[in-house]
Amino acid sequence: MRTARLIINPSSGRGEGASVSEEAQRLLRSSFDVVEAHVSTSADNAMALARDARENRFDAVFAMGGDGTVSTVVRGLLDGVGEKEEIPILGILPGGTGNGFARTLGLPSDAVETLEALDFDTAIPLDVCFANGVPFTYTLTGGSLPEGIREVPSEDKARFGFLAYVASELQRIGDDRHHRLRISVDGDAMVEDINSFVALSANTLVNLFISNADTEIDNGLIYLLALKDASLASLLSLVPDAVTQSIDENDNVMFLCGSHIRVECLDGDMRCGMDGDDGPLLPVDLTVQPGRLRTFPLRKDLA
Repeated sequence: MRTARLIINPSSGRGEGASVSEEAQRLLRSSFDVVEAHVSTSADNAMALARDARENRFDAVFAMGGDGTVSTVVRGLLDGVGEKEEIPILGILPGGTGNGFARTLGLPSDAVETLEALDFDTAIPLDVCFANGVPFTYTLTGGSLPEGIREVPSEDKARFGFLAYVASELQRIGDDRHHRLRISVDGDAMVEDINSFVALSANTLVNLFISNADTEIDNGLIYLLALKDASLASLLSLVPDAVTQSIDENDNVMFLCGSHIRVECLDGDMRCGMDGDDGPLLPVDLTVQPGRLRTFPLRKDLA
């Protein structure tokens, strides 16, 4: 008997998470014998629901929401997990404003369309990255540009969607603050003045910017892109490199990868963002557990 738990963020996207629950449950019941749906009341509640599903040996846990919801569910799945304990297969149903992680996996932007497109008869491995021991599923960021993403109010996300993020970032163009960072990759350290950086757990995102990276979602590596200068001229210089997937060749960008990355701030405090929400202060140690999670892929006729 196959069992699944659906965890819904009611405020994700435009607040329509609960309204699609009935259709989602109907579709899930075509592949699972038992389907439980829960509308989470808080991040702690979502974590508890995911942890309980693992402890009660559910076959799958579906997170309906944005990157923050998926990250919260993953933290619950991994909370207190034994080294060899089996974890339910993670299902990702886009319901947020950006849905960056879902896009990275090639999923449709709609939760119902995603359910119709997934192959529930197989599962593929998925790396999990950790920041100071706390798992994240998409990105860990630092600097002036990522601050704009985190500071978008929830009501603006619900009302304006992705445009709220765009407006916030446009206000920060030309903000050329720098921090002196020491970045160590597998023990090799360097010191640079950096405006912003992003570390990626969903490593296939790197393929959008760097043609020769050829990364996979389970290759056991962490990738870090660091922007040295955020002046308007420097940002404009990135456009042709982004189009040709050669950002790593731009003198304003550092492209690093390894199995252990440590980032320290040498001239003050810097708070990171983690999957779109507030994360830890630097220093931060980034590690990875290759293939610790599994997720449902797209059907082969759609992939």
